[in-house]
Formats: sequence, C-alpha cells, structure tokens
Amino acid sequence: MTDTMPGPLSLRRNIGFAMIGRGWYALTQFLIVALCARLGTPADVGAFTLASAIVTPLFFLATMGTRDVLTVDDLDRFSRADYLGLRIIGSIGAVAASALIAAVFYRDHGLFVFGAVLGMAMVRFFGAQASMNHAMFQRAERLDFVAISILLRGTAGLVGFGVALWLTGNLPVALLCEAALWGLSYWVGDTALLRQLSLETPLSALRETRLRQIGTLALWVLPVGVALWLLRAANSVPTLMLEHHAGLAAVGLFGALAYVHTVLSMLANSVSSAAAARLRRYVRSGRTAEFRHLARRMVMVTFGLGVLGILAAWVVGVPVVTAVFGSEYANRDLLTVIVAASAVYLLAAPLVTGVTAYQAFRWRVAISGSCFAAGALAAWVLVPQFAEMGAATAFLASALAYLAVSVLAHLRLTASAMVQG
Repeated sequence: MTDTMPGPLSLRRNIGFAMIGRGWYALTQFLIVALCARLGTPADVGAFTLASAIVTPLFFLATMGTRDVLTVDDLDRFSRADYLGLRIIGSIGAVAASALIAAVFYRDHGLFVFGAVLGMAMVRFFGAQASMNHAMFQRAERLDFVAISILLRGTAGLVGFGVALWLTGNLPVALLCEAALWGLSYWVGDTALLRQLSLETPLSALRETRLRQIGTLALWVLPVGVALWLLRAANSVPTLMLEHHAGLAAVGLFGALAYVHTVLSMLANSVSSAAAARLRRYVRSGRTAEFRHLARRMVMVTFGLGVLGILAAWVVGVPVVTAVFGSEYANRDLLTVIVAASAVYLLAAPLVTGVTAYQAFRWRVAISGSCFAAGALAAWVLVPQFAEMGAATAFLASALAYLAVSVLAHLRLTASAMVQG
C-alpha cells in the first residue's frame, strides 16, 4: 500500500458508514414505492412489487452471490477479472430470463407488467455491477466509499424515477429512467472511488480471464447463488401466490408494507458487511474465540434493531403508513407481522455472514432451502384463504426457518473449528 492510498477504517466507523449508506438506499427505495402509491394506483404498486418478485431472485441466482464471496475470497485461485466476467454474463442472462417470464406467464396484463419487469431488470443489472465495486471497498475495509457510492446512486435513481413518473404517469418509463441514472452513477462515481484505492477493474480486464476460468468460478460459488435464489424466492412466493389469488391491488397493499423489510434488512446488512472481511481473517488465522465474540456483538445489534422495529410498527406504524402511502394501506396487524418477520431475518443475518466467512457454502443452501420450503408451504396453505395476512404469515414462517438453521450452522462450524484448533 502506498503512502497516498487510503488505509482501512476501524470496525466501528465502517459499521457507521455502512448504516448511513444502506440506510439511505433503503430510504430511497421506500420513497420510490411511496411515489408509486401517491402518483399511481394500487395496481401500479402491485406491478412494481410483482416485477421485483420476478426479477430479484433471478439476479441473485444468475450472479451467484459473487459480492458475498469476493469479500471473503483470498484471491489465490481467482482474480477480480474472473468475478467481473461472471457478474456480467450472469446479469445479461438474468435480464433475458426476466423478460421471457413476463412475456410467457403474465401476457394477460399486456405490456404494462412486461415493461415493469424489463425496467426493474435493468435497474438490477446496473445495481449488480455496482455491488462488485462495493465488494472491493469492503475488502479494503473502506465502507465510507460504499456509502458515497450508494448516496450517489440512490439519490440519482430516486430523482429519475420520481420525475419520470410525475411527467409521464408510466411506471415502466420511470423504472427505465431510474436504471439509466444508476448506470451513470456506476460509470462515473464508482470509477473515481476505485481509482483512489488503485482497484479499477475496467471491461478491458476481461482479456485477462477465460471462459473456462469463469466457469470454474461459477461452479465454486454456485451453492451461494442457489442459496440466495432460494432466499429471495421464499420472499417472492407469497407475492406471486397473492397475485394469482387476489390480483395486483392486493399485491400492492402487501408489497408497500413489505418494503419496510427492505429498510430493516439494509440496516442488518450494514453490520454484517462491515465485519465480513474481519470475520474471514479470524477464520483463516484460527482465532475462533474472537470470531464468536464479534458474531455475538453483531447479533446483539441486529436484535436491538429488530425489537425497535416491532415496537415502532405497533405504536406509530399506522400514522406513518397513512402519511406515506395513503389511508388504504393502513393495516397495523399486517404491518406488525411483516416487521416481526423482518426482525427474525435481522437476527439471522450476522450468523449467515459468519457461515460465508467459513466459506461453508453448502450450509448456505441448507439455510435458504429450509426458508424456501417453510415459506412456500405456508403460502400455499394460507394465501388462498387469508390473502394479504396469509402472505405475511408465510413470510414469518420462512424467517423462523431461516433463523433456526442459521443458528445450527453457526454452532456446528464454530464447534468444529474449536476442536481442530
């Protein structure tokens, strides 16, 4: 490291910057849904939520969790160029798959849902590329750079979406405008930040890798991709079931309130991402006691965030939701169940980060698989009869399964490390 290159920050400062960045991102996404509700109709919010339910799991599968893995990879087998190649190929595949699913399974909605899905896919495409840069910032333990990147991208996307929706009243156009500004912030803002750390990985770096090497990397990280797909699919199944049984308006009500989960999960991920590189160092050096101590501290923070979230939902949730979305979205019981499920996910987040630090990717599949199975079964049983509340209860069931297997994986991995030590 040169004298002029920024050095790593303390864990406390990194967590603070991570919370600022991810908190702002969560807020901008929440405000986008609020704009959709205020400037559009419940059907617009439903189409937005449905598009996210289709696109998001596909992107997590196609990009295979390369951000999570790159953060803890020792880079002794693969290079940044290998990760870049896999991320670009996977993202293009995810856009194509999203458009195909919308065209085949939701053609009854005409171009409205297809356009929303395509716009959402392009937003996720540029977000996926930016997340690779964030992984490099995390490796350098400079989450202030992540915060700056998110502040630029989130603000630009919010303004672009809001202005386009206000001028045109067209949700697909608004999403495409958001995607264009995300792309601009990626090329301009992130490039400047990477240059300060001498970590630029331009597209020309793809000449340093080969398809065979990218394929080998894909096979290694495939369990993480499957795990993330299962996790996102578990969150999407209630939405898809709700659209089938109750229509886009019901999806809009559930989806607007479920975006509270985005806010809380971003805060939990802030704690986890800030500590991921340090947890990996503890694993690599056999410092299991320190690993456990840091994991406990992270769990205590996310537990506190979850409790505060549940209390806030019950006490002030209705007036806040009414002010943001409108009176038709005011449902305290539904909101409280959704926030309770999110709090459970928060509690599990640091444990899952610890599993990733051990590079125990098969455990990630088991964790997310149990989450998907529990959520899908609960949605199949409850959504047809209880509609939105059934979807929220299915969300809670998947969260509980996710936490239970995360605890088991954490205990097994740390116990094994103690024995080997």
